[in-house]
Amino acid sequence: MRRTLTVQPIILTVVWLILFSVVIGCGSEASLEKQISGTWNRIQGNGTVDINLINDPKSVVIDGHAYKVVIEKTDKGSFTTLVKVEIEAGKTEVWSIRQVWDDNGSTFKLAFRHNGTQEMLVPAGQS
Repeated sequence: MRRTLTVQPIILTVVWLILFSVVIGCGSEASLEKQISGTWNRIQGNGTVDINLINDPKSVVIDGHAYKVVIEKTDKGSFTTLVKVEIEAGKTEVWSIRQVWDDNGSTFKLAFRHNGTQEMLVPAGQS
């Protein structure tokens, strides 16, 4: 009986440490906005797209033209972020930025829908 009482706190402590490690491990994962922010190159054609969804003011810069953006929605299940973009004075559009992961899940491209077009982007330095 005495042995059972001393083993029980040890088991509870181990279970608590495992659960704590899982919560901390999952919490340190980079946000979707942070993962897609950076400089990207078009797969087709020339030009770059700079995405800043971390720092204020949030923006998307396409070939040197800056657009102010507001994050509308982030769907981690579909790896998609929707941003509301001011395209002209008083006019807005919702653009879609979606991660497209490779087969082994180690890298991704971006499917970027904007201005009625869709293009694929790769991190700057790749093509």
